[in-house]
Formats: sequence, C-alpha cells, structure tokens
Amino acid sequence: MTNSIPIFVISLQDSTDRREKIAKCLNDLRLPFEFLDAVDGRNGLPADHEAMIDRHETRNNRPLVDTEFACALSHMEAYRRVIDRSLPHALILEDDAMPLPELVPYLSGGHFDHADLTQLCYSETYVRRRSAKPLFDQYKSYPCVPDEHCLGAVAYIVSNAAASHILNHAIPINNVADWPDCTEHFKRCGRWNVVYPRLVEHPRRGHGNSIIGDFGRSRVKRRFLGIYVPPMKNIARSWVRRAIRLTQVLHMKKIRR
Repeated sequence: MTNSIPIFVISLQDSTDRREKIAKCLNDLRLPFEFLDAVDGRNGLPADHEAMIDRHETRNNRPLVDTEFACALSHMEAYRRVIDRSLPHALILEDDAMPLPELVPYLSGGHFDHADLTQLCYSETYVRRRSAKPLFDQYKSYPCVPDEHCLGAVAYIVSNAAASHILNHAIPINNVADWPDCTEHFKRCGRWNVVYPRLVEHPRRGHGNSIIGDFGRSRVKRRFLGIYVPPMKNIARSWVRRAIRLTQVLHMKKIRR
C-alpha cells in the first residue's frame, strides 16, 4: 500500500529492541517510515544543544532533567525535517508506539488534512463533544478545548505550518515534549484535534520501560513533617488557575439559563 504521508520514528541509536518491534509493526501494515536518531540525554546533553534550552525558566513546576530536554529536542529535530523537506504533513512516532491496523485507512484517506496537530495517542484530554467530525467506521475527530491538557506525544500528525510555528516560538525549550506553550494557539484556532478511539496504543505504565524515567527524573521532594509541600509560587499559581476555572464554569452555567 502506498502511504500518503511520511512517517518519522524518533528512537535512540542503541534502542535495538524498540526499533525492531516498531519496524515489524509498521512493515506488517505496509507503512514506509524512517528512523530519526533521538538526542541522547542519558549522560548529559551534548554541549551544542545547551543553547536550545532554558534550565531556569521551566514551565513544568519543577526542574526538567536532561532526558526530558533531550526528548523535546528530538521532537524539534522532527519538525526541522518537516520544514527542510517542505512536507505538508508528517506522522511523528516515538519508538514505543503501537500502531493499530485502523491507522492505515486513516492515513490513506487523508483524514488529517483539516488540522495542524492531530493526536493519535493520548492519555487524557478534553474535547468539544458536539463538534465531532465522523471519519470512518466508529472513528471520529474531536477539536481540543483551549487551556486544557492534551497529554501525549507518542503519536501525532504535524503540519508544515505547525512545525514552523513551534520551531519559531518554542526555543529555547522550557517544557516537556507534550507540549510547548505556543501550541495553545492551535487549540484556539480549532486546528488541534484528537482521534477517538485511539489509532495508536502505548504500553501501560509499568508494562514498558521509560527511558526518561529510567535516567534521572527528579525525585527530590520538599517535605515538612513527612508531607510534601510545593513551593509557594506553585501554590499561588494553582489557586489562580482554580479561580479562573471556577469563573469559567459559572459563566457557562449562566449562559445556559
């Protein structure tokens, strides 16, 4: 089968087992792809990548470790490849992704053309239920809700415009790969979708090794009498978010009356 969209699989050069597994899966589905060598942060970031990150202004309420920066940098390399090759769209997969057979008709049907970012695998997200667009069989595409989490960078389709936007606004990197703050723009424009049910699966937590987790995600906790106490700025930020959220909910209820 001829695939209508390039596929890039982000993978460390020495991840032989992972590469073999996802290569077999994609070959069985007759989906051509190419590996993109990931940035290796297991023993510290290469010196030439330090200028692309900001260790002091992270947006994740905690310091990011080198493997998290490396993951985000690897996705930036994928976006750069999309731009360099003038690709209208590309499917980005991490090497522990588990594509399902239904991915084939989705890609061949060009069902991704109406969005700049489309998540095919996600852990949690909020969508506009009434704006669902039927695709094929039981599959539908839903626009994501602004200011809500859309976690998961395991499998997604990015447009040339989105790749360019992220490269222009997300460097120096101060957030994890899913997602830079600048991507909120696509939710507000209605150009960020998720496909339900998922077209790509991911090993459940505890059923697959996370390279990021295995190599130094910070476990240092601030504790008082054995209780974790976050920094005051995080507490204040959390209360502000809750107040804004409550205002939005009350506003929605008032509109319905």
